[in-house]
Amino acid sequence: MAPTIKDIAEKAGVSISTVSIVLNNKKQVSRETKERVESIIREMNYRPLHSARKLATQTTGNIGYIIWEGYFSEVEMFYSQIFWGMEYAARINDYYILLTTVKEKFNPQEDLPRFLKNKDVDGVILVGKVPGTLIDYLDLQQIPFVLIDYNIFQKKYNSIQMDNYNGAYTAVEHLILNGRKNIAFVGGSLFHPSIKDRYRGYKDALEKNNVNVAKIAEYSYCKNIETSRAVGESGALYLIKEHPEIDAIFSCTDHTAIGVIEGLQKANKKVPEDVSVIGFDDIPLAIYHKPKLSTLRVPKMEVGKEAFKLLHEIINNPGMAPQSRVLGVDLVIRESS
Repeated sequence: MAPTIKDIAEKAGVSISTVSIVLNNKKQVSRETKERVESIIREMNYRPLHSARKLATQTTGNIGYIIWEGYFSEVEMFYSQIFWGMEYAARINDYYILLTTVKEKFNPQEDLPRFLKNKDVDGVILVGKVPGTLIDYLDLQQIPFVLIDYNIFQKKYNSIQMDNYNGAYTAVEHLILNGRKNIAFVGGSLFHPSIKDRYRGYKDALEKNNVNVAKIAEYSYCKNIETSRAVGESGALYLIKEHPEIDAIFSCTDHTAIGVIEGLQKANKKVPEDVSVIGFDDIPLAIYHKPKLSTLRVPKMEVGKEAFKLLHEIINNPGMAPQSRVLGVDLVIRESS
């Protein structure tokens, strides 16, 4: 039979309420008592029931992880690694992660995830592009939430971002230092804040290094759709046809960059001999692609851990001012550049 909180209390020689205080990481007990109770919890392999936890603390022990259903395709490899980082941090803190997807055209009356309907989460992580109506709902209901890889213009919400601007700037400077002079950009919708910042870093690197600035607009392939492998391929084919002098392409994501390489190969261009290519994200496929893809490495596991950490702080400090935390990225040079 599994041990109960009463068993823990009897063996530690303390009250049930003292064990409850230790389990919920409160500070009303001495360090010596806390350490004794925690030692017995480990010894007896005690796991608190979340239903009991909810009654005792008015919390559920659950965190919602919401992702737009359109991301359950090519970019799943990126956001799934963020999920595992968050799962790791949650497990240490005795939280469960409940994952679901939502439609792009989200209606709170019809499409509300079950764990929100049942009020079965203490907070929510929103990943990538998410419907504004969902954010408005969470805000109105005062449900703590953290945005990952996304923000809302002129709104202050808790968020975890990667350093998109400086990463892109570094990538383009690498191409310039390697003697590339006709550097193009391929990306999806600039409505997405991350893509917008990466494009801004691309432009600023060219302008500050005075490299073919007059051609920036002509060398920019930005479609008002979600970025994808298909966008990369069509972008490369279009740019090479219109501007055969292009000798490098910076792509807004790795999936886009892989599509770019495929487009260049169809146009009989060699990578990197004729055209260098750099992506962004460092998805697992990047190192296995031929040629191996140069990219900006996003610390995806750390993003997930930091997102949980911030949400946990918000849950325990409801009046905390909104924060935006930015994690750095690293340039990884491989065969494609």
